[in-house]
Amino acid sequence: MAEQSRTDLCIIGAGALGIALAQHARRLGARVVLVDRGPPEAGDGPQHAMRMAALQASASRAHAVRQAVQFGMAGLDPKVSMKNVQERAAILADELAPLASAEHLAASGIEVVSGAARFADPQTLIVGDRQIRPRAVVIATGADCKVPPVPGLDQIDYFTPETILGNSRKLTHLLVVGGDSDALCLAQAFARLGSQVTLVPQGPILPEHDPEAVAILLSILRQEGVVVEEGANVSQFQPRTQGTGVVVEANNGAPHNLDVSHVLIANGRHVNLDTLSPQAARLRRGPDGHYAVGPHGETGNRRIRVVGAAAGVAPFHTALLHGRAVVELLLAGRTRQSLQFSPLVVMTDPPIAQIGRNLLPARAKARGQRLLRASMAENEQVRAQGAVPGLAKVALAPAGQVLSAAFIGSGASDLASVMAFAMERDIPLAALSRLTVVRPSLLASLVQLADEAADDETVPRWTQRFAHLARKLSFTRR
Repeated sequence: MAEQSRTDLCIIGAGALGIALAQHARRLGARVVLVDRGPPEAGDGPQHAMRMAALQASASRAHAVRQAVQFGMAGLDPKVSMKNVQERAAILADELAPLASAEHLAASGIEVVSGAARFADPQTLIVGDRQIRPRAVVIATGADCKVPPVPGLDQIDYFTPETILGNSRKLTHLLVVGGDSDALCLAQAFARLGSQVTLVPQGPILPEHDPEAVAILLSILRQEGVVVEEGANVSQFQPRTQGTGVVVEANNGAPHNLDVSHVLIANGRHVNLDTLSPQAARLRRGPDGHYAVGPHGETGNRRIRVVGAAAGVAPFHTALLHGRAVVELLLAGRTRQSLQFSPLVVMTDPPIAQIGRNLLPARAKARGQRLLRASMAENEQVRAQGAVPGLAKVALAPAGQVLSAAFIGSGASDLASVMAFAMERDIPLAALSRLTVVRPSLLASLVQLADEAADDETVPRWTQRFAHLARKLSFTRR
């Protein structure tokens, strides 16, 4: 068995995350081996994000046609061809395939090793007939769809967030089981593409986001025709010759029946590293089911770090920031990327974004903290584009620094990025009132909150004295 030597970093998992991290490590000058385990990494295929974005773009166009009457044009019910929609998405994804090919990666200096991988001991990884002993290992594998233990589910065919992107048929009545980001994005997309959609969350909906922002998003989905059975659970699936029978228990425990044509399971994900022989590498799951024991993917083995699903970090953009920080720490011993202020974003339309776990509890006011709010629906740019409900909420420390923030509305992801930058640089919210914004602009909502924060600040005594002296001197000149 040949041994791979003089390798700085070995990345396990040739999905979108693993490829991006290998390219980042190569830019830092490291010698990199990328392990392609064969089948696409679950939930992390290199072209998955493009197919999802293309599907949502088609759905957005269909929705815009229906809403055209708001802009002085005839509103029509578009004739949607799912076959054409999915073919377009596949073509766009295929155009990215060469960038993720082994040849392209090799040309950039990344060695790709293919085959089943497993740890032989804490320092050695075996891939096929090769033995790799790198300075450090990053596990960037995907995660399988979490299937709820509902009676009858094993007797029916169902979609996952990956397989539904290959569907080319119109779905008459789609039942979405789950309340995570994938569930909400796909429920909205298929409703806009003409399907009847019912969403049963099977637990809390986006529990990591501000409840008020989530309530606004659910209201928008309902207005677009999605039936959201908040607090409900599917208790049984009933296979039939045509379609599927579903028993749903409402929030109050009362059951009712649904007849659906198709089922999508989007109930979160779980990672399974058993094929890697994690015990041989001294890897153990924590109480939360993930393998990370520290904020930067640390494990029980100082040579091995986990990122993405194995570390409980999602969605992709958050996992990418986390992974880059981990790679920089392994290769350079430090990172300039702060993980504390990375926004969580759900790319529905409008998107919803959150920075920080919780906005202010009721007792926070006693400590001098404040909660500022602005209606995104009153933003000039939003009104010009077609007003939809929206909200910006920012929690401030007594000195004016941002503690947490939540956004829902057009441009919410961009506003969250600006806010994350301010939080990382410890910039008080009031300082953003001096931000030059060309009107109309989505950033005007952020400036509005900054103006409110500035108005609440106490003017220093020396500033008051200077202003008083200036007034007296001005009066004397007259």
